[in-house]
Formats: sequence, C-alpha cells, structure tokens
Amino acid sequence: MSWRILLCHKHPVSARLHFLVPLRAGVVLPQPLPELSVFAEARSSDLVQAHPASALRHLQECLGIGHTLELVSEFQVGMEVPGMTLPVYLAALPGHDLCPAPTDTRWIELSKSIGMPWLDRELLRRAYEVLIG
Repeated sequence: MSWRILLCHKHPVSARLHFLVPLRAGVVLPQPLPELSVFAEARSSDLVQAHPASALRHLQECLGIGHTLELVSEFQVGMEVPGMTLPVYLAALPGHDLCPAPTDTRWIELSKSIGMPWLDRELLRRAYEVLIG
C-alpha cells in the first residue's frame, strides 16, 4: 500500500483523545511502516497527492467500522521509505463514543505510548499537536 493512516477519536465536548493502534506493532493502519522509515523533508514535489478518500474507505472496510471516517486535512506527514515518499493521513472517527476496537487493535491515549519506539510516539505527538493545539 502506498499510504498509511493514523486513526483517532476526539470527544467533541471533553476533547479526550484516543488513537486506534495495532496490537502487533506500530501506530499506523492497515500495515506498519516499512523498516528504515524516516520523516520526509517537505518539498514542492511532495505537494501533489491523490485524495485519500479511497484509502479511508478501504481502511473502514478492512476494520469493519460502521461510521464514516473523516480526514483531518491539517495533518501533513510524509515518510521516506526505500524508493518513495509514503503519505501518512490522519483520520478521525466522529461522534461522542468510541466504537469497539476491531480485531487486533486497541484504543490508547497518548500517555500509553510511553515505551513505544520514538518514530511511533512522534507520529502520535504530531497528530496530537494538530488536533489539540
């Protein structure tokens, strides 16, 4: 897959924030980042991307989430991986309540990322910064 998605839920009243992460490793879905991934420098050639609507739909179907996911367009992250720049999108689950965590995933708060690899924590921190400010 030529994209990855961070999935979050921000409660509309309390601003309580959760991330849906895989149980196996990493924080992006539907697959972990490739080995040797690093944050990409922003370049003008990276500005043109396909719209992630099909990626959001694909993830929703893979996870069996009944709610429509919403793209958080302010989150702009690219990862340098062997041979390409891989976009990482941030999607939000709307509403007041978390949906049950799909198989092989769990909902976590940012504080539960302690002990995760630096790259995973940094992706969550950048998403938190966009969502909470």
